[in-house]
Amino acid sequence: MFLILSTHWLSTGEIKRITGALVYTNRVIYRGKVARYRYEDAVVFKGQIFPLRKVWRGRKLYVRADQLAPLLLQMGGNWFWDSENRRFFKGKPTIRLLMGRSKGGYTITVTAQNGKFSLTKAEDSLVVKVRGLYGKFWKVVGDGNYVSFIRVIQKRRNTEFVIHLGPQAGTYSTSIRGDTLHIFINKLKPRKAKETVIVIDPGHGGRDAGAIGNGYKEKNINLAVALKVAQILKRKGYKVILTRSKDRYVSLYARARIANRSGAHLFVSIHCNASKDKNARGMETYFLSESRTSAERAVAILENSALKYDLGFSGAINEPVENILGDLLQNLLLEQSYELALSIHRTALNMALTEDRGVKQAGFYVLKWVMMPSVLVELGFITNRKEVKRLSSEIYQRKLAKAIAKGIEVYIEKQKRR
Repeated sequence: MFLILSTHWLSTGEIKRITGALVYTNRVIYRGKVARYRYEDAVVFKGQIFPLRKVWRGRKLYVRADQLAPLLLQMGGNWFWDSENRRFFKGKPTIRLLMGRSKGGYTITVTAQNGKFSLTKAEDSLVVKVRGLYGKFWKVVGDGNYVSFIRVIQKRRNTEFVIHLGPQAGTYSTSIRGDTLHIFINKLKPRKAKETVIVIDPGHGGRDAGAIGNGYKEKNINLAVALKVAQILKRKGYKVILTRSKDRYVSLYARARIANRSGAHLFVSIHCNASKDKNARGMETYFLSESRTSAERAVAILENSALKYDLGFSGAINEPVENILGDLLQNLLLEQSYELALSIHRTALNMALTEDRGVKQAGFYVLKWVMMPSVLVELGFITNRKEVKRLSSEIYQRKLAKAIAKGIEVYIEKQKRR
């Protein structure tokens, strides 16, 4: 059953009655100003992107009221959405949020008129609660290194900023000067591991099922194979870290942060492929670089789609690859990532496990932020009826895991001889 009030959805008729805004499938009109849908779940107003999900239920169109309120504020209104009581109310912004890089790290400042601050730390985020109204944005995208994004939870008298830390974020310090809270995030200092540390990353998980085909979910196959790879490597004496060991959601930024924080030497992300061509089959192994073909770009877009659970809209995944790459990828790291991908891929082929679709390059977010040689393995196609039966087989999963583990070991031994 679709519960409107419990999930902050309102019909366009209700929105018009309460706020006077007109919401259509392709635009929003308010006070003579127009915001247009340029993406499936986001509108553009004066060059800024605002997430705004919409869905049809019967003949009625519903939109997310908590996402609409910041847009109406930018369009000249004074509407806020109370996430606690789930209703619109009028008010004026009294909180200012600023953030940016500073010497040795990253600074976030929250200024509130007569505000009272409290700060708590969650597993991979900081939560700032302050008296007053913000309302400017529903989510604020950070630099990607220190802060991935900030989720804004607006209530009648208070605002909560949930700061999701990026892969480069280390320790932090805070201070209050007058009516301003200062948060300084230091650059992450990886642990120095004496032994070889390998991070195995089972793609997707939790609410992000990944590709779905022939009754199978990618997240489950990824996890099953990853656990087997980890088990083999541990038996060989390597220290292995899994980004997830069960069916739970882990953001792309958090996966990179786990790897960077551990001081790992290698990062291997495990996935299954999907295609409109139901006959497509075989293994592909990727390292991070600019996509050379439309097929490579399509795979990158498919795997980067997990960002919609982080950023709140899917438009962000279509950025030019030049913006995806960042400045961490030096030629040496690229070369090592290519050699790792080649070693894993050749091992699988030598074991006659699968059809060869090649070692390729594309812009994956999960690899972008990792500061070590890293690859993404596409085990096979979940959309191929015969291949997905093999992928879901315990025996075949063991063979795949053995090939990946051996490929990793061959690469490590080769690096030691240099």
